[in-house]
Amino acid sequence: MTGFFVWALLGLGAGCDPGVELTPCARDCEGAACAACVSTVPDEALRPTLACDELPAQGRCLGPRVLERCEVGVVHREDCGADSACVETPMAACVSGLACVDGVSRCTEARSLEVCTNGQWSARACDSGCEAAPGRGFCGAPGPTLSGTVHYARRFPDAAFRTWTSEAEPVPARGFLIMSFQGDTPLDSQVTDEAGRYTLKVPASPREDDRIVVYAAGRGRDGAVAYAVADPDLPDTQRVPTPPGEAARIWSWARTTRELSRQTAITLTESEGSGAAAVFDVLGTAWRRMRERYGGKDGLPVVAWLGFGTSWSCGACFARWPVTAAGRRWDAQVWLPGDSDAAWWSDAMVMHELGHWVMASRGTSPDEGGPHYVGVPTFPGQAWSEGWATWFSADARRSPRYYDRQGGTMFWVDLSARASSVSAWTRPHAEEGLLQRVDENEVAAILYRTATATPSSQPLYDALAAPAMNRAPWARGYTRHTWSRDAQGALTDVVDTGKSSPFLADFLDALVCQGFPRALVDAATEPTAAFPYPSHQPLCP
Repeated sequence: MTGFFVWALLGLGAGCDPGVELTPCARDCEGAACAACVSTVPDEALRPTLACDELPAQGRCLGPRVLERCEVGVVHREDCGADSACVETPMAACVSGLACVDGVSRCTEARSLEVCTNGQWSARACDSGCEAAPGRGFCGAPGPTLSGTVHYARRFPDAAFRTWTSEAEPVPARGFLIMSFQGDTPLDSQVTDEAGRYTLKVPASPREDDRIVVYAAGRGRDGAVAYAVADPDLPDTQRVPTPPGEAARIWSWARTTRELSRQTAITLTESEGSGAAAVFDVLGTAWRRMRERYGGKDGLPVVAWLGFGTSWSCGACFARWPVTAAGRRWDAQVWLPGDSDAAWWSDAMVMHELGHWVMASRGTSPDEGGPHYVGVPTFPGQAWSEGWATWFSADARRSPRYYDRQGGTMFWVDLSARASSVSAWTRPHAEEGLLQRVDENEVAAILYRTATATPSSQPLYDALAAPAMNRAPWARGYTRHTWSRDAQGALTDVVDTGKSSPFLADFLDALVCQGFPRALVDAATEPTAAFPYPSHQPLCP
């Protein structure tokens, strides 16, 4: 099928609605309406690149999931597996079974307390000894508790990636905030572990109004809620960024304590909004992945809006627009469609939108937005932003296949094979230079091939946050554009704003200038035939 599938203003991706008026630069937004705003972030100290003779003899851990050591005089980086974590005693190594969800606690065999911090277990003082409970550890005797599990019902793509599976299946609700209440008074809170387990303090004699509540919310380093999925309390189709309704709320699910004392397992059903739980599962994964890559730093506080029956003028999109709603102030927002396509089941699409959030949190967006389509080349700034988001989705999910459902049809893109279910793959042409229009999925495929050419994708995250990628003007000289498309998809009303903007070549400069092998970049870009990036002549600060 060759019909248009729109990513961004009319589908997936980042961008502002063209009718939105913003204070220039005050919101660091994305898209055509924000073209005058150059988004920059303060320089952040990256982990220093060490030579082999400078590395500790036992190697070192760059965060909880990246191992760095010397092999035959060459610095080698390796990403630990999904259930592994990097430890430095006695030798730095990836050890399976040590990865954890931030905020979860446990007792060691010696009855000391450990709390998961930044994806890794760390010791905490516990003078009275640690008492173990399912999915949790307590300092001293906790008093009356209730233990159980939380699962949510979800659907997946079928084997052919043509529709969602006909039957929902329960999966563990990991990383959800869960609290116990005595009446309206909070008693205890924790985070569900990888298996969805919880143990909470409860009243010795539960009353009818005592309850346990599961929230689609997670905490930042300061303990406050920093990311959540919320119902916007808005009907039908809304223009972005229509303010949420007065009853907007973080998605939550309550059970009475008496009920759970008889049946401790909680299963969130589709009729209760388990689609919001699926979105939060992805949001929590993205939050943890970014913290792991950036030394434990939190990203921008972000809310993902999902209302069943609510659609948005942008389809699905992200913007760095602050809003005060659902009990707190958020610095960034994601809008997700709640229509009959049930795209909330697409982990790939949700993680793509959060790829824009990563760029906004640790890099600089090109702020170039407008309608764009699968297989149709677009301007370099937009191609870079969308390509990064799709690559982040692939890297965080550890899968090269992107998939989504729009207009009643599911489609997919395979970055490893440079293949799509809806159109032929469009490659760049070397003779057209660095500033040619590029298919965003070609950018994603270049990033995917670059990252998978080595055991660790960490260099790509470091390059995104490099000073050269976060300071205008950018060295390659690209300036952002605004545009429209007519009914046939042709570009109209194209305007070169003259404002400096980063794109793929600037990023590859940052990557090569940090020591990434030029041969691996060439293998991904194919400069003599496709994208003509001159890896032998990077523009270094």
